[in-house]
Amino acid sequence: MNKHYNKIFFQGKNNFTYRRYFEGWYYKQVTKDANYTISFIPGISYNKVDPHCFIQYIICNENKKLSSFYFKYDLSEFSYQNSPFSIQISQSTFRGKSININLENSQIKVKGTLTFENLEPLNVSLFNPNIMGFFSYIPKMECNHHIISMNHKVLGSLIINNKILDLNDGFGYMEKDWGKSFPSEYIWLQCNNFRDSKVKIAFSAANIPFLGIIFKGFFCSLLVNDKEYRFATYNRSKLKIKNAKVGKTNITLIKGNLELNILATVNEVQTLASPKDGVMNNSIKEGLAGKVSIILKDIKTGYELITTGENAGIEIMMEI
Repeated sequence: MNKHYNKIFFQGKNNFTYRRYFEGWYYKQVTKDANYTISFIPGISYNKVDPHCFIQYIICNENKKLSSFYFKYDLSEFSYQNSPFSIQISQSTFRGKSININLENSQIKVKGTLTFENLEPLNVSLFNPNIMGFFSYIPKMECNHHIISMNHKVLGSLIINNKILDLNDGFGYMEKDWGKSFPSEYIWLQCNNFRDSKVKIAFSAANIPFLGIIFKGFFCSLLVNDKEYRFATYNRSKLKIKNAKVGKTNITLIKGNLELNILATVNEVQTLASPKDGVMNNSIKEGLAGKVSIILKDIKTGYELITTGENAGIEIMMEI
């Protein structure tokens, strides 16, 4: 139960010789001036074809140009502990409130230490132990998802090919996935850099196989001045995706008197590896310089919020 309610912990086990399993953590950082966005994705891939651990690195520079790198390591270079949480992959360490990066290949060298303050996890309960609600209790889901922090302060710097990148007073986001495969079709977006600093959003909709059928599951957490508006399959919210294609999607969510409209756009994306049956041989397209415009309306009270966020992480892996 301790691991169940602390999803940041490693959910797998050490003996995965004949299993198809992946687990990955997602650390996103944006500089104070919003010129740079950097994400690290440490993870592990268990299978009989190509078992290994890895760190994916994706960066968006001041010109909104993206590049990414995949650092692959032997399974023996992965270790973890749950209390306090820590995963070690080769010479890099990832914790709940800090990361120590030491990556190098023939093209790039990244070193540095970042610490995190004032993490903002979502409220949990017996019914909603994480963003997946009661679905988190169902064993052997194809893909599980957990939001670790909707927003936090970043301190520290990175040295990237001998250039110092200052991330002091930047802002971060953390989540993770684990299971067997990424969904066959999905939309994911996240933004915590709105004109109103008290606004943060995370949304995902995906085709989910369950008991021989496929249904479209979704969740959306919108934080406004520390109040959460939650739209999800499990709380009888309604979802309408008006269009979805690479670079743009328009989404409407309805729950009771609340209506949330999301317009997400991204001009440039970069290829990242993704799991299929535990093997990291599929690919997805992610943008780190996306824009998210939202309109939240409460029909009963007349409340309305209209705002736009930058430096959004966006993946649109379906077409409607």
